[in-house]
Amino acid sequence: MEIERLYIQKTDQDDERAIFRFWLQRKFNERCKKNARYSLRAFAKNLDIDPSSLSQILSGKRKLSKKIIHNICLKLSATPTDFQRFGLLKRESNLENYFQISLDKFSVISEWHHYAILELTFVSGFKSDPKWIAKKLSITVMEAKIAIERLLRLELLLPENGSLVKSSKHLTNDGTVNTSGAHKELQKQVINKALIAVDECPQEEKDITSITMAIDTANIEKAKILIQKFRRDLCELLEEGDQKAVYNLGIQLYPLSKTKE
Repeated sequence: MEIERLYIQKTDQDDERAIFRFWLQRKFNERCKKNARYSLRAFAKNLDIDPSSLSQILSGKRKLSKKIIHNICLKLSATPTDFQRFGLLKRESNLENYFQISLDKFSVISEWHHYAILELTFVSGFKSDPKWIAKKLSITVMEAKIAIERLLRLELLLPENGSLVKSSKHLTNDGTVNTSGAHKELQKQVINKALIAVDECPQEEKDITSITMAIDTANIEKAKILIQKFRRDLCELLEEGDQKAVYNLGIQLYPLSKTKE
């Protein structure tokens, strides 16, 4: 795969067909998350499109007519706002570019494998091939391709010497919006991955423990600061030396007893 071919300049983001393609990618990803066995072939059958043609559409290799876009929108129950963004209805204002950036940021925050791909670039023997990435993270090749394209477009990944590199060593979410739908979705996915690790991960490769305590709730804010410092200090420790695998650290502090009657 040519890394440069996946890169889309921001000036192209107001293109209605590009916006439609990103929307279609999301629809496919949503179905894959609900059903691990859901395939591109099944999605193509639902849309009454040849699987190879759908693959070209999702990867941006095939341009679509307004009629085909309209038919796909009808099959996927697109909203009137969606029709407007895809140029199928008269626009009230030119908001496509703003919408696309916002949508991508939400997707990166709410899907765990975007973060995993960014960190995977530091692992010894990393390959920018979507098949290699998909195998390492146990996701589909299509999910890997879509995530790489999105990360490149947001410049969280950068093409360098025929490979991919993370644009910044450390990234953090805006702590002021940690109750947004995107953050909640990410938190659910991280906890679900931990539940899988309880059964499937060898004991020597994990540490899953907990502690139950009676506390003074006035100290919660201080606890959050300590947890943040602990996470970052532990991250700095574990990243020393030869990085061989991508791990996730999840810390859950929550009430078991009701704080309000």
